[in-house]
Amino acid sequence: MVFGGITVVASLAVAIPALGLAVVAGALAPVLALSYASRIAAGSAVDAATLLAALRTLALRGGRPRAEPLMQALCAGLLALAVVPFVLHPTLAAAARAAACVVLLVLALIDARCGLLPDALTLPLMWAGLLLSWAGAGVPLDDAVVAAAASYLALWGLNRCFEAWRGQAGMGGGDMKLAAALGAWLGWQPLPGLLLGACVAGIFFALPVPGRRGWRASLPFGPFLAVAGAFGLVGEPVVQFLFCLGNVLCTRSV
Repeated sequence: MVFGGITVVASLAVAIPALGLAVVAGALAPVLALSYASRIAAGSAVDAATLLAALRTLALRGGRPRAEPLMQALCAGLLALAVVPFVLHPTLAAAARAAACVVLLVLALIDARCGLLPDALTLPLMWAGLLLSWAGAGVPLDDAVVAAAASYLALWGLNRCFEAWRGQAGMGGGDMKLAAALGAWLGWQPLPGLLLGACVAGIFFALPVPGRRGWRASLPFGPFLAVAGAFGLVGEPVVQFLFCLGNVLCTRSV
């Protein structure tokens, strides 16, 4: 009985701070993206200095741009789900994957706002995945290296084909670097399905509908890659957790 109580207390000691940090990070992510996008629109360079300047605004209550509360709540909920695997099994790999989801969320929001994926986030994300593999806490290192290179080349080749067909680039270098980062984190096995899912989602979203320019409109691909990557990182345990939770709630209601 005593050991059971200790286990519960230890679990709460991990869950409460992790969920709290996730909610705070989720609420601040749209603010960071909005601050960064406003700087880019004002003519700032797409570099680490601009990103750091946007990060500094998070500490200034009066200087923060105002993000939509609904978007902040949605991002907070998504990151709360992303830390569920860490709460259930507190390991270095689970913590690192939750942190990677934070970066993916920020990248998706930035790309949605200003149509670019800054190297100051995509490249550190890729190197973090490779270093985690080198430390033995991620996928095997050879898988990570092969997947990073293959995913970059796959999107590069797809972009070249689209450029030959349409006469314009279909995606930017940031999308390719983000794909390489996902390869470094996930390895090569789940990557084809995730990249295919992101591409199909992007194509369907870009299909011509009344009032939209369709194929001629510029559509950021980063959010689709980020969602696919986040699902690859934490999707399966989160789905299992939600299924078990729903099963328990339904059983109790009966």
